Amino acid sequence: FLVFLLLFIGCARQVPHVSPIIPQKTYPQLIDEYISCSGHGKIDSRGFFQGALSFTFISQNDSSFFQFKDPLGRKALLMWLTPVNVTAWNLIENKQYTYDQILEFFPFLQVVEPTDITKFLWGVQPDYKKLNGVDSKVSSHIALQFGNEELGSVQNALVTASFNDKKINQSVNIRIKGRTLQRNEINLQKVWKLIHS
Repeated sequence: FLVFLLLFIGCARQVPHVSPIIPQKTYPQLIDEYISCSGHGKIDSRGFFQGALSFTFISQNDSSFFQFKDPLGRKALLMWLTPVNVTAWNLIENKQYTYDQILEFFPFLQVVEPTDITKFLWGVQPDYKKLNGVDSKVSSHIALQFGNEELGSVQNALVTASFNDKKINQSVNIRIKGRTLQRNEINLQKVWKLIHS
């Protein structure tokens, strides 16, 4: 009996628990089920603009709003993305940026459309079989990668986006550290006015 018990204990090892990977929902499925999305993260840039900024975001439908903070915790930059426009305001210097200046700070906007950023915030990877109509001479030295990790209760969440332009040695890495999907509506124009004032 003792030999049988030892054999049984030796053979009955605990099987490690593997969480199932839940298929990711599409962007239309998410905005059909939820109204808004909010969260926070960090952006790290090398090249023309160097440094790391933390940010919070609010996204609804096809628009997204960012509030960036510098390493001292000061509100440094506001950015509002719509499908047809990108607006940015430097709170420390109290000035608005032109689209060309925004591209210098965030070079990935040359190849990523604002709606793709919104999809990323919602946890949906944009389809990049080709870089949004960018000339092949430009796209040959540009790399765009996405990464999935566990985020809260989601096992395979989209959390990182990395842009690298090898020609000008410029890179931007974005990491989402928290994401909440909500069923309540947010007035983004009101948020923009409140924080901007």
